[in-house]
Amino acid sequence: MLYELGQHRIELPGSAPAPSADDRLLLWQGGELVSPDENWVQRRSDWPSAQLIHEEFVGLLDGHPYYTAQLDHAGDWPRLGLRDIGLRSETAFMLAARARGLLDWRRQHRFCGQCGQPTMRLPGESAMVCEPCQLRFYPRVSPCVIVLITRGPEVLLAQGVRHRSSGWYSTLAGFVETGESLEQAVHREIREEVGVEVTHLRYQGSQTWPFPHQLMLGFWADYAGGEITPEPGEIADAQWFHVDHLPQFPPGFSIAGYMIEAYRRSWASSDGPFSG
Repeated sequence: MLYELGQHRIELPGSAPAPSADDRLLLWQGGELVSPDENWVQRRSDWPSAQLIHEEFVGLLDGHPYYTAQLDHAGDWPRLGLRDIGLRSETAFMLAARARGLLDWRRQHRFCGQCGQPTMRLPGESAMVCEPCQLRFYPRVSPCVIVLITRGPEVLLAQGVRHRSSGWYSTLAGFVETGESLEQAVHREIREEVGVEVTHLRYQGSQTWPFPHQLMLGFWADYAGGEITPEPGEIADAQWFHVDHLPQFPPGFSIAGYMIEAYRRSWASSDGPFSG
């Protein structure tokens, strides 16, 4: 959580409370949230239970139970994408990401990946279990490091090959490989993507990123040496930019945009982020 931590109370108990007409629902159709009145949250009392498929308990927000379900294909409702939700509220984005992850997990783990037998829901926690194998399957979370490389009043931003049409430059990011620490992943990813070395890593925060199931762990890192060498097929361009003359970069609800803007504000408010 970057902005709203402490503004709301989010609880994730293992067991769902008894359903009631006042429950909040996050309803999905075609991978987007149903929003008949531009509201991303619905009331249970407004939707027949027969229309709700694969219902899951999401958690409690400020004491109110939130559930999620796939809506049957009857009707063509106005919808909001996950990025639309992110622009509205960080808390809403977190709940929507969790809801989407739970439904994907339920759909993808109906059968055991080892023996092929049907799995069963494990009471009291978000887990599917294969009784013959005694294997448990939990909702998938894929850790990723995301790094803003700094050099005094300059930051190193890159444009990915797949995102070149957007015109945005952003921070560098990549998945943490099996067996790696976060710090090892930072050094490896930066070396692979732009060919430079870094030092003095400073953790900045984390954010769920449900495209489809990443957990982004953000760092600032000081430039330590090397010439920028964009990775072929991955990075279209990478440059140093002065914080007063930045290119178009991701919106502030994303951790990439948050870290860039935070560094620019920090530099503007003093002689640098660590002065004094």
